[in-house]
Amino acid sequence: MTASLTRIVARTRSIGIAAAVLIAIGTASCSSDTLTSPTSAAQLNGTWRLSQITQGGTVHNEDLNAGRFNVTFATDRLDAKADCNTCSGPATLSGSTLTVGALACTRAACASAPVDTRFTSVLSGAVTVRINDRLLQLNSAQGELRFER
Repeated sequence: MTASLTRIVARTRSIGIAAAVLIAIGTASCSSDTLTSPTSAAQLNGTWRLSQITQGGTVHNEDLNAGRFNVTFATDRLDAKADCNTCSGPATLSGSTLTVGALACTRAACASAPVDTRFTSVLSGAVTVRINDRLLQLNSAQGELRFER
């Protein structure tokens, strides 16, 4: 082989290896964000911080560090922080459907209004759950909530 042909072959191999590495990284990052139906209620347990509300075509992104909106799941129970209000009520998971009973909430006037009431309206009733180890998505007829651990 000539020297220039050897360089071309080496460069082609390098490009192929780089492409394979990028594909592997892309596949790994996509798989870590893949959401599936929960296999048990225990997967929900713990506190999830709100990152986004989508309702009626309006998207509200929430600063995770602000900690104004979150949900905490424990056995058959949901506790929520909706800015300056707190809510609590029964929650039962069956397959990918979370059924949230009547939420008892404080009713202070929050600076985020009406985001606080939008948040709790999406949580009420039957909610479809999609989850992975760090992301939680709840969908209902009222909208969508996205959370992170």
